[in-house]
Amino acid sequence: MEKKTTYGLLGLAAAGAGAAGGWTALGSYLYNQFMIPLARELDEPEVNDYQAQGRAWARSRAGFREAVIRSADGLALWAAVAPGAPESRRWAVCLHGYRDTYESIGAIARWYNDRGWNVLMPDQRGHGSSEGGYVGWGYDERLDVVGWATYIARKDPEAEILLHGVSMGAASVLMAAGGAMPRQVRGVVSDCAYTSIEAEMRYLLGRWRKISGGVPLPGGLLFSALRKTALRRAGYDLRDAAPIQAVARSRTPTLFIHGVDDDFVPASMMGRLYQAARCPKRFLWMPGADHAASVGSNPELYWATVSGFVEDYFPGKSG
Repeated sequence: MEKKTTYGLLGLAAAGAGAAGGWTALGSYLYNQFMIPLARELDEPEVNDYQAQGRAWARSRAGFREAVIRSADGLALWAAVAPGAPESRRWAVCLHGYRDTYESIGAIARWYNDRGWNVLMPDQRGHGSSEGGYVGWGYDERLDVVGWATYIARKDPEAEILLHGVSMGAASVLMAAGGAMPRQVRGVVSDCAYTSIEAEMRYLLGRWRKISGGVPLPGGLLFSALRKTALRRAGYDLRDAAPIQAVARSRTPTLFIHGVDDDFVPASMMGRLYQAARCPKRFLWMPGADHAASVGSNPELYWATVSGFVEDYFPGKSG
């Protein structure tokens, strides 16, 4: 989920609510703002130099190949693949967040690839080169993650697969791990996931205290309008996009990471996810890190923690 863009949309939503009038009109307005995929703004600055360099690496596609699978509901899903060392059985599936593309996960994907891992970087449905007309907030995307893991497992039955997601990408991998997964999936890294999209939307919408005329409009009311429209137009219940329910079912070892200074997806959400998880688990608080900026705020701490997690759950060699 992208902070600057979404905060701007919240302002538009508040204005639209006052002008449109009516429950249906409000729900449609919010749906168009939050559920329709849009491209990343061209002038959007990167959060730090480390992640800017990672984006440039991914954008270059040097030595990459492409992969396409068909989703459970018939969409063509695209991914960039960075091959690892010739004999490597390790695969990192790296998932980006809201209203961006595989490029935004470049700094994370590059670290794995530099150490011999094969890396698969999907464009999530509705983003980049993947088909899709609405955002699933991790609910529909969880099945796409399973599809990518299955794609790898069929190519290499002895593969060792790690799922590493950021923001909405983290919600996607957590929800995938809460269901049936190929046995080759050995671990999950969740970076700044929300507990549920309901809790996240209520939090964000609730920060906008007033609409036109000074009339307060509670975040819960706005979410209800959006939920009703999403059920009708996208065919799923936003309340089902709930990683906190998935982690209680997951048995896949999981590392939870969250920036202490994240006020977009509140840092407290990681604590709730960690407490709810019933799988082997670890956590890392990233001091001074804002939303989706942990890896670039302190790469040494970030990767030292990920390395320790990998060493314990991935016994094979990178190459």
